[in-house]
Amino acid sequence: MKIDIKKIEKEENIKVLFLIESGSRAWGWESKDSDYDIRGVYIQDYNVFKELKSQLTYKIGEQDIELWDLKKFLTLMRKSNPSVWEWLSSDIIYLDNPIREKLKKEFIQGCSRFALKKHYVSMARQNFNKYINQIGDTANLKKYVYVLRSIACISYIEKTGLPPPKNYKNVINYLPKDLFNFFVKIVKDKRESESLEGKRNFVKMNI
Repeated sequence: MKIDIKKIEKEENIKVLFLIESGSRAWGWESKDSDYDIRGVYIQDYNVFKELKSQLTYKIGEQDIELWDLKKFLTLMRKSNPSVWEWLSSDIIYLDNPIREKLKKEFIQGCSRFALKKHYVSMARQNFNKYINQIGDTANLKKYVYVLRSIACISYIEKTGLPPPKNYKNVINYLPKDLFNFFVKIVKDKRESESLEGKRNFVKMNI
């Protein structure tokens, strides 16, 4: 896939350090109609007397691009922001820089496991209560995978003491067997479409 990052760099007068895939393709459960959630970090000329942009967003065809200034990225990293980890741990890298691997190691060593677990608990609860625990016969299958991956990530953190890998295949074994089997089925069904609906299933999730 071609990403015209040079054009963005020229227009915004920035230098992009690295670009990764952050969405369903990086999680490992993309559908036929999934777009590309491209995320990256950039630096800019900080010796100018003007307001600097801390974030840039673009929508180019099926590419959803979001870029953060390095200062913003590092500020959030110090707070153990889970989005920072999701970007650093992606296995799909469109543009790399040695600083990405260094930041990844720093995050692993210094992040708050409690903050990460709190994030995944919140994500699981929000998606379950908003999209699944509702009246009706069907629910969007994508919401199930969000809930189940979050539960798997919580278990992974508790049992390994490490931030969870991005791809769901690397954390799924930390789910109970019934949830594991349900997760596998849902991912398989979801690959047909991002908006695919399926029969509601109230497998006990303990969230």
